[in-house]
Amino acid sequence: MTYPDTLSDPLGAFDAELYLIGLLQPVTMRTLRDEALSAVDPRWFADPMFGAVWAAARALRDDEQPISARTLLGHLRDVDTSPNSVARAERLLSRYAGYTPPAAEYPHHVAAVVRCGRLRELVAVCDAIKAEAVAAEDPAQALGAAYDRLAALDSDAEETTDVQRYGDLLDKFVEEQRNPSAALVIPTPWIALNDVLNGGLRAGRVYVIGARPGDGKSISAHQMAHRAAELGHPAVVFSAEMGAGEVTDRMVSSGALVEQSHITRRRLDQGAWSQVNSYVDRARHYPLSVVDRPNLTVSYIKAVCRNEKRRKGLDVVVIDYLQLVGSEHRGARREEEVAAISRQLKQLSRELGVAVIIAAQLNRESVRNNRRPVAADLRESGGIEADADVVILHSRPVIEEGDLKGEPGWTVLFDLVKNRIGRAALVELDWRAHYATIGSPQQQARLAAVRPTGGA
Repeated sequence: MTYPDTLSDPLGAFDAELYLIGLLQPVTMRTLRDEALSAVDPRWFADPMFGAVWAAARALRDDEQPISARTLLGHLRDVDTSPNSVARAERLLSRYAGYTPPAAEYPHHVAAVVRCGRLRELVAVCDAIKAEAVAAEDPAQALGAAYDRLAALDSDAEETTDVQRYGDLLDKFVEEQRNPSAALVIPTPWIALNDVLNGGLRAGRVYVIGARPGDGKSISAHQMAHRAAELGHPAVVFSAEMGAGEVTDRMVSSGALVEQSHITRRRLDQGAWSQVNSYVDRARHYPLSVVDRPNLTVSYIKAVCRNEKRRKGLDVVVIDYLQLVGSEHRGARREEEVAAISRQLKQLSRELGVAVIIAAQLNRESVRNNRRPVAADLRESGGIEADADVVILHSRPVIEEGDLKGEPGWTVLFDLVKNRIGRAALVELDWRAHYATIGSPQQQARLAAVRPTGGA
């Protein structure tokens, strides 16, 4: 019995596939058979009929039914397999009746089927990427779709890590306790916040910064990215609200401690130039990138992040801000779109092992009664709070007396209303918007006041 279509396939493993089919019937090979049924996917067989037989064997095993030529053929008929394929399967199984494959060849043949099957899948994905690229109107969207396809294929190829032995987890725990530097923790610019976060930002976590317009969500997100890069951790800022030039102006103002208004109006005196030049000399090699794109989509963000991770490494991602990120899913309610985007960013943080900082806008109604905002004030909140590991809400206490009564004061509150990494708390820092900065030098050099959550 020959199969010229599979024999001529350069990625075929015909002998190995026959070996695996031969494992199905002998009672003495039951242990290896069950192991192979778990390790080899039916789609990895070059011959679809072989794959159908393998799928039938898997189904019988899962239903705790005996595996024999009779039960395999019965299952194939039950799932409406074509008569021609059933006839071929019957001839194949009768050929191997009474045959016991040599156990020593098992590792080689399993590896061959897996290897060839995975490579055929890669070829198919590349063909699909080519077809989508030819038909695409937006190269960035096509690139994002290509990365998604390849990432899905890559994740399927990995051995499952969802189930981990407790002993292995304990070994990892002991190693991290003995060597704290082994666990990546990136300090924020504010020691008070680091204390509440048990050290700072962590890989695989999502941090949501919620604020009303003008209350500093971009400032704090940019400061976090800048501090990470200053410490040598690659960071990327996706800015949908402002251009790269404006982001740079703000970061230079904060880093050089030169008033932002002087930078914006291009009126730097000799002293300011000295501070700017000193800052530029030390900051030009920071591993920090800014993506200036008004029509951001989550696919584009994922594509850029995966590329940065592969090429140069990546530890921190800033999205400024969430409600300006577009969705590829047209027709859904905006709350559903934002929830889907939030979920994908959470998955990206786990996939790449990066800290994702998401600036998000609060509803304007949260200003009523001068109260501090709560998580429910997140605009189009949907799944934002659910996906976040930490939610930090900004607010500016108003001045209560004098000529400026009712105006925002000179401090900003970081209200950690959700904190899976540490404790809920309220961190109070100086508001220094003229330097595009939150926190005084003293607050960045010592532990600032931290009050338990609950006060007004």
